Amino acid sequence: MKAKFLLTLFSIVLIIGLTGCASKPTADNNDEGNAAIRAATSEDEQFLDKSVFPKDKVVDVKITIDKDEFQDILDNASAEEYHTASVDYNGEHFDNVAIRAKGNLSLRSVVQMDDSDRYSFKLSFDEYVNQTLGGISKINLNNNFSDPSYMREFLTYELAEQMGLPTPKFSYVNVYVNDKLWGFYLAVEQVGDSYLDRNFGNSYGALYKAIMSTGSDLKWIDDKLDSYPGLTQKSKSSNNNVLIDMLDELNNGTDWKDYVDVDDALGYIALNVATNNTDSYIGGNKQNYYLYENEGVWSILPWDYNMAFGGMGNMTGGFGGGKAQGGGAGASTSNLLIDEPTQSAVADRPLVAKLLEVDAYKEKYHDMLQNIVDGYLSDGQFQTRVNELSDMISSYVKADPSSFYTYEEYESGKTSLISTNASTVTNIKQQLDGTIPSSGDGSGSGGGMGMPGGDMGGQGFPGGQQQGAAPGDNAAGDQQGAAPGGDNGQGFPGGEGMGQPPEGFQGGEMGQPPEGFQGGGFGGGGGGMRGGGMPAFGNMGGQVAEQDNSKEAITAGIAIVVLLLACLFIKYFNRRRL
Repeated sequence: MKAKFLLTLFSIVLIIGLTGCASKPTADNNDEGNAAIRAATSEDEQFLDKSVFPKDKVVDVKITIDKDEFQDILDNASAEEYHTASVDYNGEHFDNVAIRAKGNLSLRSVVQMDDSDRYSFKLSFDEYVNQTLGGISKINLNNNFSDPSYMREFLTYELAEQMGLPTPKFSYVNVYVNDKLWGFYLAVEQVGDSYLDRNFGNSYGALYKAIMSTGSDLKWIDDKLDSYPGLTQKSKSSNNNVLIDMLDELNNGTDWKDYVDVDDALGYIALNVATNNTDSYIGGNKQNYYLYENEGVWSILPWDYNMAFGGMGNMTGGFGGGKAQGGGAGASTSNLLIDEPTQSAVADRPLVAKLLEVDAYKEKYHDMLQNIVDGYLSDGQFQTRVNELSDMISSYVKADPSSFYTYEEYESGKTSLISTNASTVTNIKQQLDGTIPSSGDGSGSGGGMGMPGGDMGGQGFPGGQQQGAAPGDNAAGDQQGAAPGGDNGQGFPGGEGMGQPPEGFQGGEMGQPPEGFQGGGFGGGGGGMRGGGMPAFGNMGGQVAEQDNSKEAITAGIAIVVLLLACLFIKYFNRRRL
């Protein structure tokens, strides 16, 4: 009887222990755990940093594909359909790799260009067979759209990595198609199992992405997943109603800190403010981020930074019907209020509002910004890093056969990048030391899609080609869709404050117009922007996949199995005694 009691007691304790392991940890413990996981560098990660995503050299990615298949990718890029290819990635050969065009604004813009097929591509190593590249199943080859410096995304991810944020791997690559140099790209690891395992210690949590056009401000609507079309599910399951639970608590509860990884969220906000990246959660389109649920606690993940360093307010290059031929070197004049960085009312971005209304969190956030502007983005350190990268990539940029920009525009883009950063750093330092205000009346930093007043440099927005217009000039060349600098009533007027709708935005739509743009969205073909305008995208809201109860089922299953084993063991023990 004593043995039976002890065995039964052991079974009960074991079940309680397993159930306890499956319960949600506090957010504070989760923060510490995530930081420890990211601090550890495994042999697999060392391999990735050395052989797949090195920072000190350019990797060759050679794609071999039937020429008709590749032409189909180019001719039907919007379909984003996979085709089969072989890939030699830094000398490692793979057959049966899937490749397709990818992108949102960049893809649709290239579709409308008359003289470019420079699409971004996605490589999927495990689409057809069970294979990975160093554990990574998908890699994006980004075309550096709207970035004449070729450096915005690289530098921002490098800063994010230095901050300890969950950062995808990245590196420069020279892309070849059928032995012909196609272009100089940036390779970025897709957020997937390898990324999640490396940054969170697991990959079974719920994963959502804020999609372009619809986006999500994370404000509460109701308890139906269909009411949040801007968040599309990327994981196989989403663990019951964890997303709804988080949104409800974030907006309506008092224990929201148990549902949000505070360090990751503060770091994400600081990263976007420091790099003046309004093409993110803080911007009018509230897009370009992932949400990952780790045992009930959510992290916001950095993603897509070709518009960082004021890119939304300094649109060097064309967005539509023709390759940009001009573009001055003028820096963006846009600066954000660090304590109201949103491009609508702060209350409209609850993740920002809730965090920054807690004094301890605001102080931590300010410390993060101070470390950034005194460290990585400080004038001397940042300029040195830009020059180092320039030394590494300039010859590749010069040889790039499909570039959106001339080599002179690349050089000008570097100058603009350095001066834009210097202006932003000075502004942030003044806000941090109280020289200038860091907040206003709660209405945020204004500006719809983040395009400030001031000169747009005559740089070609959508429509025709902008032939070398200088900042502040009335742009020469084809005025269809041009966004000239200077206050001439066309495109973006100079000298007007942030948050005012640019003149010329009169027609078309892009699903939902960005907040702050009154009276119409981005021109759909003929509307807005003097007849050019961004392509009309329509409503791109994703279908939210059904959620399941997988984690609860696993926990219950383990408990039942342990009970059955305990009972069998007791029965067997009694028989042996008899």
